[in-house]
Amino acid sequence: MSRGIASEFQRLFGQVDELKRQDGRVGQVLELRSDQRRLYYLISKKKSYQKPTYRTVWEALLNLRENLS
Repeated sequence: MSRGIASEFQRLFGQVDELKRQDGRVGQVLELRSDQRRLYYLISKKKSYQKPTYRTVWEALLNLRENLS
């Protein structure tokens, strides 16, 4: 979590230890609770320099839908 939008989220919301504790895998969604809101991290690739695939993005979106319902 050192590049792109992930670094901006880290700067704004912190709680990196909580994300690591959840031990997410590609295609999963991690949830953070911050004040009165919930933040969802969609994991679409393993490394920051990789490109996400349609399959991993789709899996993450399906998992997000499950979390929200």
